[in-house]
Amino acid sequence: MQTYALYDKYECRAEPARKKVHLDAYTVGKSAPSVLILPGGAYNMISDSNEGKPIAEALQERGYNAFVLWYRVGAAARYPAPMFDVARAMQFLQSRASEFGIVPGKIALLGFSAGGHLAAYFGARYALFARKYEGKDYPLRPAALVLSYPVITMGKLTHALSRRRLLGLFSGKREQAAGSVETLITAEYPPTFLWHNKDDQSVDYHNSQMLDDALTKNGVPHELHLFPTGGHGVGLAVGKDAEGWLDEAFTFLQRVMGEV
Repeated sequence: MQTYALYDKYECRAEPARKKVHLDAYTVGKSAPSVLILPGGAYNMISDSNEGKPIAEALQERGYNAFVLWYRVGAAARYPAPMFDVARAMQFLQSRASEFGIVPGKIALLGFSAGGHLAAYFGARYALFARKYEGKDYPLRPAALVLSYPVITMGKLTHALSRRRLLGLFSGKREQAAGSVETLITAEYPPTFLWHNKDDQSVDYHNSQMLDDALTKNGVPHELHLFPTGGHGVGLAVGKDAEGWLDEAFTFLQRVMGEV
């Protein structure tokens, strides 16, 4: 594993919180599809120990390049900072595609919990964050999305701390509606795999059902997997009902992005 900073010293001087933004790279040493992992943590922390490193290593074992993004969290997580970090990561990876063995156009996002919201939102609104990097334009649309027990809505069924960190303590209905992914889906949305445990006490599983309904309505290729028990923040879900979700997601990614 190698770590890469995403902002230069001048960018960090302008916004010091950017100093903590970085990528951990788990590459396979050949050209292969790639996954950018966005761990959860309620936009308050990065849950790398269960939703970052183990996932990246599992994908690497399956022949994919995997990258864990440490995006801005805590007081620095106010919209749109984390979204800009995802955009920068996508640009950075493509600018060094030959170095990392990245196949152009085959970068998926895999997000957990609040990181699932970040991935899902970016899938709908990536065009807002497109900009040049190192003098070149790079496409930002993810090839696919994998969403694990994601926060989807910023409305009634949201995760309160995630909303507070992203939108602030006193966000209004207009801001909450704008941040609710289920209202942003079009037919151009990336193919999506999502899963959730029905006994999740942190992020209500109806978040995933709301997105499933919107994807179905708009004809977006997708899969929804619901499991009876397992709770929240379970990562690979070893020993739980959802154990094997990553194999299912990997099969989905192979179908939409191609074989390794």
